[in-house]
Amino acid sequence: MSDPQAIPELAVTERTQLRRHPERGHYDRALVHAIIDETLLCHVGFVADGAPCVLPTAHARLGDQLYLHGAQQNRMLRALLAGPAAITFTLLDGLVFARSAFRHSMNFRCVALFGQASEVLDPSEKRAALSALVDHMAPSRASEVRPPNQTELKATLVLRIPIVEASVKLRSGPAVDTQDDLTQPCWAGVLPLRLRATVSQPDPQLTAATQLSPAVSEQARRLGGYQSQAWQWRNDDYLVSTERARLDVELVHRFLSEQSYWAAGISRQRVERAIAHSVCFGLYRGTQQVGFARVATDFTRAAYLADVFVADGLRGRGLGRWLVECVLAHPELASVDRWLLGTRDAQAFYEPFGFRPADQSRWMVRTGPAQPAPG
Repeated sequence: MSDPQAIPELAVTERTQLRRHPERGHYDRALVHAIIDETLLCHVGFVADGAPCVLPTAHARLGDQLYLHGAQQNRMLRALLAGPAAITFTLLDGLVFARSAFRHSMNFRCVALFGQASEVLDPSEKRAALSALVDHMAPSRASEVRPPNQTELKATLVLRIPIVEASVKLRSGPAVDTQDDLTQPCWAGVLPLRLRATVSQPDPQLTAATQLSPAVSEQARRLGGYQSQAWQWRNDDYLVSTERARLDVELVHRFLSEQSYWAAGISRQRVERAIAHSVCFGLYRGTQQVGFARVATDFTRAAYLADVFVADGLRGRGLGRWLVECVLAHPELASVDRWLLGTRDAQAFYEPFGFRPADQSRWMVRTGPAQPAPG
């Protein structure tokens, strides 16, 4: 038999032929595979107890085979063994805003796959499929973790569905307004969307020495994560951590608004917004936060160190110095070559870290809110 992957086009069937906007339909095998691989979650349609049902689940592809997995008595998988499956994989690329309500749309890439599932019984194929499912979350992740043991393999049901009857539907580009609507005084265009990683959250039972794995770090980079790991440093009973979920935002707001001279009276909303757009360093004694610093940065050329403080009663113990040392030791800030901070009375504190008064002949500063655009 010929290799199905050598045939670039999938055969068009009654179920895969697009009738509405047929120009958006595609049957290219490589495009089908690419969308399936990029999509992290698929939706499986099946019939159970005479009623239709659609459920989301993880998936993986090896060649022209799609693999699903679950517990041996999984209701969805057992239904797929008894009857046909309809599976969709959707990537939402943008919201399309038109000048009329009728013409609003979305940019997307979607695969519709139809087929009959069969159980994977060969142990080698089953292990390969389960490794592919882990690697689909982050490539090469399966090589970093313990593989399933015999008990786990026995408890897991793995199904394969051939990627034979499938089609792609996609939309791209701006709104398709009518000629009469082009003069409407209303903004039209596309708001692009993408799946983006944020700061990874380490398991609470990880040791301090356990760093983020290469596979997860690389996946965070692929998904646009500005900060691929929540880093932490220990000093006796104290901890500095960049884990955003640990932060006591009320403590930070109370200090900045009531005790600082540089942010006196600042609203809680503005503090939350600043935290959301910064790398934040919390200083903790046990579970209690006792200090804070944040850095606004492009991770390459510039970084602004701001809102550094240690709680009353703990100053004079070197904690502030250690907090700044941790900030400057952050691995993802190591390439930054221009640091900025503002202080009225702590120049001597920051000078040992290499900070010097700015060159007034070159650097300029602008304060106050942005002015409205002219016109």
